[in-house]
Amino acid sequence: MRKQFNLQLMNLIALLSVLMVLPSCKKSKELIPSSATTVVTSYAVNVSQTWATLEGGVTANNQSTIVTFDYDTTTSYKQSINATPDTINGNTYTYESAFVTGLKASTIYHFRVKAENSDGTTYGKDTTFTTAGTGGNRIIFNPDLTYGSVTDNDGNTYKTIQIGTQSWMAENLKTTKYNDGTAIPLVKEVLAWIGLATPGYCWYTNDSVSYGALYNFYTVNTGKLCPMGWHIPSDVEWTALTTYLGGESDAGDKQKETGLTHWQSPNTGATNESGYTALPGGYRSKDGSFTGIRKQGYWWSSAEISSVNAYYHVLFFDSGNADRGDSDKKDGFSVRCLQNVVK
Repeated sequence: MRKQFNLQLMNLIALLSVLMVLPSCKKSKELIPSSATTVVTSYAVNVSQTWATLEGGVTANNQSTIVTFDYDTTTSYKQSINATPDTINGNTYTYESAFVTGLKASTIYHFRVKAENSDGTTYGKDTTFTTAGTGGNRIIFNPDLTYGSVTDNDGNTYKTIQIGTQSWMAENLKTTKYNDGTAIPLVKEVLAWIGLATPGYCWYTNDSVSYGALYNFYTVNTGKLCPMGWHIPSDVEWTALTTYLGGESDAGDKQKETGLTHWQSPNTGATNESGYTALPGGYRSKDGSFTGIRKQGYWWSSAEISSVNAYYHVLFFDSGNADRGDSDKKDGFSVRCLQNVVK
């Protein structure tokens, strides 16, 4: 009898122990947070009478996430459009945009970013923009310029700016070292520059540091000129910038620094709406001569045409054009770096 009582008592103690552990396990599980999707509504750019580009960003926190933009003349958000990209994964901030058309002139619109995944639906804050009036097709490319920064291996820090889906340096490169710490050859002498078929750089007339350095294409082609995580833009990427800013006949206006501090008069059409802040560093010809400072800015692309020539892009003091051409790889041009796209 006593043995049976002891056995029942032991079973009761064991049951109580299990009951005491279960709430503890449940509580511990509740303390583990689920992934939270982060959503940011930025602003509308490229706004005209009838269309606009909506911008924002999403961090998916390693979940397959569908992204759209809601918009309307009220916060009822009766209209929606897929974002670009419309589906994301990973755990990094992804820039999102959407080009909407069919808008009414002189009208206030509300919009927000919407992200849907297994956690549910997350919305960005409500943001507004106003379309242009019927008196003109005024376009606003970047109403809220916000600069970031990047530092090269020389210790120089540059402003950076987001323009559409691209993040650009907002200053001309002036590094004297590759991103692996190796020194880039400084070539001052005319005869040395003329005979150069290997990497080299100089300063305009060997002293105009404020406009950045001039690099030959052999330096560009090393793939080590820009800071880590950045690169020399391809011809396609330059063209994408020009297209986003209104095409060849208008893009230069929106890239050029305003005023006459660095640009020669009249600095036609300069608004710097994009925040790119282009400076006219001129160039050094393959014959060793310097030309064009304060009048033109030339920037290398990474695109080769032949063993001799490569593409460049150029802006002018007396025009709003953003043109494209090709030149000898021995010429010395300015450089702007473009941030790598995280995939």
